[in-house]
Amino acid sequence: MIDSTKTIFKQTSIYGIGNTLRKLSGIIILPIINEYTTNAEFGVYTLLETIFIFTSVVSGWGVKSGFDRWYNEMPSQSEKRSLFFTVSLFNYLVTILFAIGIGLLLYFFSVPLLRFELSAKVVWLFTAGGILRLFQDLPFSLLRLMHKAKEQTVYASFNVLLTILFTLWFMSVKKMGFDGIYMALFWAHLITFFTLIPIFYRHVKFSFRAVYLKEMITYGFPLMISNILTVVLNFSDRHIINHFQSTAESGNFGLAFKVANLLDMIFVASFLTSFTYYYLQKMHDPESMMVFNKLQRYFVIVLAVAGFGIILFAGEITWIVSSGDEYYQEGVKIIPFIILGLIFGGLRRLFTLPLNKHKKTVVISKIMIIAGIINFELNILWVPKYGMQGAAWSTAIVQLFAMIWLYFESVKYEKITLRIKNTIVLFVLWSMFVTASFFINATPWHNLHWKVLLGVAFSGSLIVFRVIDPKEIKEAKSMVLKVLK
Repeated sequence: MIDSTKTIFKQTSIYGIGNTLRKLSGIIILPIINEYTTNAEFGVYTLLETIFIFTSVVSGWGVKSGFDRWYNEMPSQSEKRSLFFTVSLFNYLVTILFAIGIGLLLYFFSVPLLRFELSAKVVWLFTAGGILRLFQDLPFSLLRLMHKAKEQTVYASFNVLLTILFTLWFMSVKKMGFDGIYMALFWAHLITFFTLIPIFYRHVKFSFRAVYLKEMITYGFPLMISNILTVVLNFSDRHIINHFQSTAESGNFGLAFKVANLLDMIFVASFLTSFTYYYLQKMHDPESMMVFNKLQRYFVIVLAVAGFGIILFAGEITWIVSSGDEYYQEGVKIIPFIILGLIFGGLRRLFTLPLNKHKKTVVISKIMIIAGIINFELNILWVPKYGMQGAAWSTAIVQLFAMIWLYFESVKYEKITLRIKNTIVLFVLWSMFVTASFFINATPWHNLHWKVLLGVAFSGSLIVFRVIDPKEIKEAKSMVLKVLK
């Protein structure tokens, strides 16, 4: 089990580099975007991001999830290549058709949808750039399934570098303003896609497997519905804020979410990417659940500590990405609630793995449909009265609800060891220290020494109250040293 844990930690570290670079690119790009756009245009930018995420979920009709599940069960390399061709052909056709449909919707109805009139040029660049970005997903999935984390990270990092350079060129040099955002993304994704073509050449066999495709759609369609509801759960609040408040207020919430989402990009996504592919490959091995139980405990502790660190320095991070615009400091107040929702959301996604193993994707969909409806209703109820604060409360509550329900469904099929008392103590301590942070977190770049001390005190309290066992610290330290070697 130690070797398996070491492998996952190593893969997570490599994926973490790519994800960290993506967020660092955002820290570089966002000040430029804020410098050359209005608050309203930035709000539209965050809304278009949610539309792209929705498109990415629907594109492929759930077949990408089926590809992850079926790939390692193929009897030969030849069948794996045929599977890759089948999935690629179907996924790309559906992606093109759906993305064009979204583009036409934005072209004719951008004002009622976004309260902002998009130019034909922006719509075309957004649509074409989105298609090219989605075309990268399957090669990246293939590299992860083949455990080529370094190669996948290199390609992702190359895309990040291109995005930064083109954004600087089109916005700072060419002064294209709002249009420059999507011109930069278009060229970055186009060049990245061309570099991925050799992967298709090496790993594809021109043989269409309709039987596999039908099975993957049957498996993946409920997951697609679940993922759509996850998008509704995570991102519908921006559109509701836009409707009841303003586009600028939606942008404020969007920026706060981006700061909080550092937790997801650096820790949650990196770990789940690595562990999911390990789990699906080893799901019939009895050791897989031992590793699952060990790592889910480490997972929640790391998220609590890292999340608290982001909260402590949220004001400074917001100041950097907003080019010092005081307007966005109001969003710092909601970041603790967004972080709490991301922690619950990370655990929720982890608890779906045993259900995926037993092909209970309909159960996941049912839970997410109900969670999405509750989140929508709470947003409609709270956003008009409390603004973005109400949206943050809603997300945290509903993520907790979905996490608990998925946990109880998962234990019907697998033995999951969750140290409930220990976890409650962790979140009580976390809440106390987050509350204390409000007294020293008022102004960016002030009381930095107190923030550092509070962070150290929180980490120390986890040892004092036995949330972390000293033996586990030694084990983690040993594992890190082995990985570094």
